[in-house]
Amino acid sequence: MTGNKIVDRIYRALEIFVKVSALNGMWMVFTLMGAGVLGFFPASAALLSVVRKWIMEGFDAPASRTFIACYKKEFGKANLFGYAALIYAAVLYTNYQYMLMADGVIQLLFVIGLIILGTLFFLTVTFLFPVIVHFDLPVWRYVKVAFQFGLRYFYLALFAGLGFMVIYHVVLFLPSVFMWFIPSLIGLTLMNAAYLAFHRFSIKPANSF
Repeated sequence: MTGNKIVDRIYRALEIFVKVSALNGMWMVFTLMGAGVLGFFPASAALLSVVRKWIMEGFDAPASRTFIACYKKEFGKANLFGYAALIYAAVLYTNYQYMLMADGVIQLLFVIGLIILGTLFFLTVTFLFPVIVHFDLPVWRYVKVAFQFGLRYFYLALFAGLGFMVIYHVVLFLPSVFMWFIPSLIGLTLMNAAYLAFHRFSIKPANSF
């Protein structure tokens, strides 16, 4: 550090910029290492684990070691839950297509059902991967705990959703600048919202589901 506060802040900002860029690079490389279809979800979980580490310990916390360890540890689990979520989303989309072809009372029932199921799905998926990288639980409990976090802290899920919308519009406005940073921007938004929920949950007197 130079002792000049402005220079030090610029240096720190550039240092964080480089680390976030490197994290995006690791996400891309490890996604491709899994041939895409098997690497996407483990790489995404590993990215969240690094962001979690940064939130807890600051940007000086090691990234590559954390990323690789989580990628290996959560490879099977991340693919299991990731593709289960995709299948569920496909079922919702299929029901949406049926809704478009229905009319009258049947269509109304489809609309109500899709709103309820879609909302619960969004609340659960928002917390699912953060729960996977933050807690060490039996496999069958992850969805349940993510669902309960979604219900209890639905406003934080909505905050994350709003953040995703902002990212989407920023990328549309300046695609050449921000396209590379999409994974980390999403990860930072998602994990910050989830970690706030985890922190609030941990300080409650009865902190078990």
